Amino acid sequence: MSNSIIFKRLFEIRVFHDYYLITGDGTSFYDRNQSDKENILSKKLLNRSYDVSNILSIEPDTVTKENLRRNKLVFAKTALGFIVGIEVIPENLSGEVRYKPRFELNTDLHVSFNIRPVVTLFNSITNIGLKSILPSIYYFTNKGKTEFVNATQTPHTSYPLSNTILQFQQGRNYEMGALANFGGITKEALQNTNSNQADHWEDTDDKRFVNQADKILLPHVFKYQIQEPQNDTQLEFQLLDSGNSTVKTLQKTITTTTRDVVLDFEKETNNSTAALIPNGFYTLKITGDSGLELIYPLYLNSSLYDRNQLGVIDIRLDEQNSPFSLLDTNGFLKAKINANGDKVSHPVFELRFTNRKTYWRYNKEVAFNASEITATSAFLQHNGKRLTSIKPKGLTSTLVPFKNGNSLLLPPPQQTAIKVEQEKIYSDIFINPSNRLLNSS
Repeated sequence: MSNSIIFKRLFEIRVFHDYYLITGDGTSFYDRNQSDKENILSKKLLNRSYDVSNILSIEPDTVTKENLRRNKLVFAKTALGFIVGIEVIPENLSGEVRYKPRFELNTDLHVSFNIRPVVTLFNSITNIGLKSILPSIYYFTNKGKTEFVNATQTPHTSYPLSNTILQFQQGRNYEMGALANFGGITKEALQNTNSNQADHWEDTDDKRFVNQADKILLPHVFKYQIQEPQNDTQLEFQLLDSGNSTVKTLQKTITTTTRDVVLDFEKETNNSTAALIPNGFYTLKITGDSGLELIYPLYLNSSLYDRNQLGVIDIRLDEQNSPFSLLDTNGFLKAKINANGDKVSHPVFELRFTNRKTYWRYNKEVAFNASEITATSAFLQHNGKRLTSIKPKGLTSTLVPFKNGNSLLLPPPQQTAIKVEQEKIYSDIFINPSNRLLNSS
């Protein structure tokens, strides 16, 4: 009998970011077939032009480091994210090579990893919120997720850890770039808005991007920032459990000087002997005397929460009998060699970040001439010494200019700095003799 030690991959996390993966023709990485995605990644990994560690720091938290050690699990970073391996015993079963964990894993085991941006201006290049009325951070888990079919020319299945996009709520403040579900139609906000006004939104495709539905992790006690405009003098905060039953209700009086209120959901009542509210998924329902009614999904967990992090990846063993489970129903790893001799992969989970879109604003010391205004009128709107894109355009690492056939090329932003003005987000481009407005290819 062999005494060799064998490790296999229990699961893998891959992080994709369209700012770095969009190609020069402007095609999104997420719009490509699986084979095209693999070719792009292979080339970028070969020339070392894409490495997640240059974008995000992903590290196991203190408790997870101990859990990894105790359960003989190995954490290793890759250019695309990281893997967790486990010591196994191979078994032949019905013509297949299966792998059993050498040491039994408890079903309540979970491993958590803190995510922190390391690239400068991460918020500027990433389509995530810049402001929030809740101090929540992102929470990504394999628990309760559904597989995603990419509707490309050749459809293929992926396993994103992002939540599905939330239904639009009238009166909720949405930032430019926010995604909302309008009765089954995914729309993206073209400006900051709290309305369903048609010209504030445009249709887009659901790609299971990281979105506001993922920004749900909070401690049991936190501050709620009063949303502007504020027309209420009384606000009620109801914490509802997964069965929609009330766990706790808080009443708050709001004045013209109130900027935020503290919400304490540590115990079911304010009595010192009251039962603690357990970690878990909840819904925060907010109602006001002006008719305001808002719903926010929450995941309360004070020990996981760290305001200094972008978010947490929390992979759980208690997700069972699903494409997102780590083991099969008999306790074997998902990775195997089937009866035909083909290797079946371990679970590969994805985080899908998309790039931020901004209005490109061309600036010139002197006024643009008539020929420049006329030539760009299909793309840009003239306003004084500025020409501004009619629609927002994505920021990319590979410079993707405006194109009109082969004749018109408008320069892209040279910097990733953004400005928020009058409910919209702008990227400024300064036109001079070395950076002309019109170029021919």
